[in-house]
Amino acid sequence: MKKQILLVISVLLFSFSIALAQTPPEKPRTISGGVINGKAISLAKPAYPAAAKSVGAEGAVNVQVVIDEAGNVISATAVSGHPLLRAAAEQAARESRFNPTLLQGQPVRVTGVIVYNFVADKTNWTRVGYSLASVQHSSTLMFLNTDSIAKMFQADWTAENEQLKRLAEIKQAESSGNSQPNILSERKISENTEKRPDGTTVKTIITERSVKSDYQTNPEQIAISQSLIASLQGRLAGDELNLWQFNVGTNLSQALAQVRNPGEKQRVLDSLRQQMQSAPSRVSAEYLADLQKIMALLEKPNPTADDRRQIGQIMPKLLRN
Repeated sequence: MKKQILLVISVLLFSFSIALAQTPPEKPRTISGGVINGKAISLAKPAYPAAAKSVGAEGAVNVQVVIDEAGNVISATAVSGHPLLRAAAEQAARESRFNPTLLQGQPVRVTGVIVYNFVADKTNWTRVGYSLASVQHSSTLMFLNTDSIAKMFQADWTAENEQLKRLAEIKQAESSGNSQPNILSERKISENTEKRPDGTTVKTIITERSVKSDYQTNPEQIAISQSLIASLQGRLAGDELNLWQFNVGTNLSQALAQVRNPGEKQRVLDSLRQQMQSAPSRVSAEYLADLQKIMALLEKPNPTADDRRQIGQIMPKLLRN
């Protein structure tokens, strides 16, 4: 009788152990934390990409994150913000740390949003001229920072502000998918990593895109660009330095756009050379030296990938100094 009882108990215990073994482990519990910037014990600061600075990209980037039970960010995906700022925001989010979150005494995973606000360096008139001239030959207005340009306009420049507002509307319509050019191919020309004195690392990637030949730049944006450039040259007529920088920006944009058109490129470079000779005394020697380097690279009959990489490294300096 005792043997039978022991046998029954053994069978029951064996069955119970099998049942435990076959029970699937519970999935980690996850709760939503909303915006969680203030809950971080270590919120990493994102690097400001050089490519983003060169076009004045700024604004908020929202990064959706998943934080594990130990407080580590195990997933980070930018869900809004300028395309040139998203990768830097995601990297910073992954490096951030949080205190573990407890629910009924047990650690749980947390989903939330980290918001990073990027503020561009002060826009100068070289960048404004470069940006507006680029509108005339650009296949996309994605990188045109109308907010940054607007900061340089005075409130009573009514016509100019209205025209800039219209460019912003064209850009918005393009981003909705109605005016996107058909990009046939895209290749990376060069990639450069620069270690700065403050300890930050900046990576610059230069790409070249091939756009479908029948794509036409919006005629309205060309007309607005030409009108704005003429208007601003009039507005700045009494400010020697700013007018000079503005014209340098427009000519640089045209020279880069005509890199495969020897005649037009030489005409623009000749204009730039004349501008250098009449540079205001307040223009720094470093600025003029960088401008001369770009001109020398552009004057080559067939600029190489390394030449384009060097141009890509120098341009951000001219557009933010």
